[in-house]
Amino acid sequence: MKILKYETPISKFNTFPRPWVFLAGPTVRGNQTHLTSWRREAELEFQKQGFSGTLILPEFESVTESDKGKEWIPLWEFQGLMLCDHILFWLPRTRELIGLTTNFEIGYWIARERNKMTYGRPDNAFRIKYVDLMWNHDNTFFGGGKCSAEIYNTLAATVKAAIAALEIK
Repeated sequence: MKILKYETPISKFNTFPRPWVFLAGPTVRGNQTHLTSWRREAELEFQKQGFSGTLILPEFESVTESDKGKEWIPLWEFQGLMLCDHILFWLPRTRELIGLTTNFEIGYWIARERNKMTYGRPDNAFRIKYVDLMWNHDNTFFGGGKCSAEIYNTLAATVKAAIAALEIK
């Protein structure tokens, strides 16, 4: 399994093994060193479940690196989302880790390419009702297609569903 972070230029992505899974959701910022990224647990879970592709993590190698003033980051993320084979949305929201950019991303990808998504969040996630409602509403009116309409409540189950979705494609 390979890991790509901000330090990897988009132009180098094609040198990494497929499938590519983008780990979308709230990101710990460089000034939030008291918080731990959920993506490390996701990496371990993908590894545990035998994933052999590439994970795209929108984070820096250094936990203290700041995204302030780095206007290339949203473009890097958008390219990663466009190029990936699947997007795992995990929203472990708290009052400090709210994930405002994630609101835009999940809405955009539901409308654009829902079949490319898996969505999960812990049952105690902060202010998640709207995202849940829209996920379910979209599925009711437009159908989930090849992706699961389920909302997963553990990271392990969300990873498992993302891997299963890749096997269908």
